[in-house]
Amino acid sequence: MNDGGRSLQSRIQAHYAELPRAERRLADFLLGQPHEVASYTATELAQLAGTSKAAATRLFRRLGYRDFNAVREEARTARRWGSPLYLDRPRGRRGSTGDPVARQLAQDQANLRATLGALSPQLVDSIAMAIAGAPRVFVIGYRNSRFLAHYLQRQLLLLRDGVALIPAAGQTVAEDLVHLEPEDVVIVIGLRRRAAVLPRVLELVRARGARILMLADPGEVAHHGGATWWLTCHVDGPAQFDSYAAVMSLLNLLCAAIFRLDPQRGYQRLQAIEALHDELVDLVTPDPGPGG
Repeated sequence: MNDGGRSLQSRIQAHYAELPRAERRLADFLLGQPHEVASYTATELAQLAGTSKAAATRLFRRLGYRDFNAVREEARTARRWGSPLYLDRPRGRRGSTGDPVARQLAQDQANLRATLGALSPQLVDSIAMAIAGAPRVFVIGYRNSRFLAHYLQRQLLLLRDGVALIPAAGQTVAEDLVHLEPEDVVIVIGLRRRAAVLPRVLELVRARGARILMLADPGEVAHHGGATWWLTCHVDGPAQFDSYAAVMSLLNLLCAAIFRLDPQRGYQRLQAIEALHDELVDLVTPDPGPGG
């Protein structure tokens, strides 16, 4: 069987029925705790699994790896691109505080400092002016980036017309971008783990000369060529899941900067929207209380 390109978990599952008992002990350990591969040596993993280093060596060769270094590099790569199986953070025996709330707060604060601290007011203003002045704005996001793209699109619609979230449900981007113009702005939120189609979409946008604002995690920096503006968003979480607090703060910052460009126009649009809310009675309003 050719196992090249398959994940460690897939390889183990494909060979599991044929594994001798000593190798199966380590296989069971790795299926339950794959994140440990990135942190330990083969000898340490064998000890944790209650087997021998020789059994570990045989297992990894049986699975098609050159040696344990190839296994560990695969695990570290998976951690960088955001696989939740490999994002387990230090716990208990590795010196954690034991307080999940404190760890979450500390990590979000670190993400905010790293994300917003890298920005200059001039960069924020130049992006805001481009978004405000573009004939059309397209916002793209796949997988977890989708809800962030949706949030941004809805906020931008409070400030201007001509903002589309693409692709629409059940659609592709071809219909939306067929008439893309160089003065348009395409905002791409491409946080880990990215959909395979995203690089092709970016090539299409670049080929039509439109301006691109890219928001991505640090692991994507090597592939940022072609973006007009590139904003690095730090999304590390204290456990298995990424945290998007810093991304939401950055989106809020951009929307506020757009509003500041023309506050009078912004207030007029918001007032018109509020008038429609009142006319349609589509929002719950607070009870004024006694005497209200």
